[in-house]
Amino acid sequence: MTSRATNAYQKKADTISTIVWFEGTTALKEGQGVCYNWDYGTAASSDPRRTNRVELPTILNAPYFAGVAARDYAASSTGQFIEINLPGSTCYILAMKSLTIGVGRVTCQAGGTYAGYFTAEGFEGKGTAIPLQTLDTSVTAAKTLARLQDGPQSGLVEVLTCTAGGATVMMVGGTTHFATATLAGDATFTIANGTYAGVKKRFVVDGTQTTNNVVITINGIRVDGSTALVSWTADTAAEELTLEWYGDWYARGIVGGTPA
Repeated sequence: MTSRATNAYQKKADTISTIVWFEGTTALKEGQGVCYNWDYGTAASSDPRRTNRVELPTILNAPYFAGVAARDYAASSTGQFIEINLPGSTCYILAMKSLTIGVGRVTCQAGGTYAGYFTAEGFEGKGTAIPLQTLDTSVTAAKTLARLQDGPQSGLVEVLTCTAGGATVMMVGGTTHFATATLAGDATFTIANGTYAGVKKRFVVDGTQTTNNVVITINGIRVDGSTALVSWTADTAAEELTLEWYGDWYARGIVGGTPA
């Protein structure tokens, strides 16, 4: 028989933790997210280290969120063992967003300056948290009490400022947010086919894209379930496209933008 009862002082949070090897050499802050090194070693070999070695979130390991650092860790040139709080825990997350207790969701970021910070809303599931504290950390990141969600992987979030325009690298799954930018040309992306049924992808324009647009090319079906969805063009705050893969990318929601 196993129990998750909090057999301790009543103010202790309900956490589930484990020890893993952090392969990075940088310092880690309490609440900063990490992902499993899911392709560690030789692909054809059986290697259990793929689920006990972690690294900072990137657009490649984003579907394999592991948990958040249980405390601060100093930089180490050789990597180090760290304790992480697993999905399902009530613990601190390192947030950079204005949060209100019990309202909305915030998701761990893949890549960029704030890799591992919880910065924007993504899909439900592992890598996403429910705020359990009202705190504005939108300017200065700080740890915030939250409940890490369990369930399917959220795919995390990425936040892009596409000033250069042209062909742009984006995550295949998860949620891509576009920050305010003046684009030198259209920022273009052709979304690859999903690798399994139910993969989700969401694009969110957070700020105006000036001069040019974000243009997503899709092998897809519109919300009506019959008309082809070849592309989606957006440039205005609050425009969104949500897709789910079932042999084609099916649009689950289109808010603004121009589908074609």
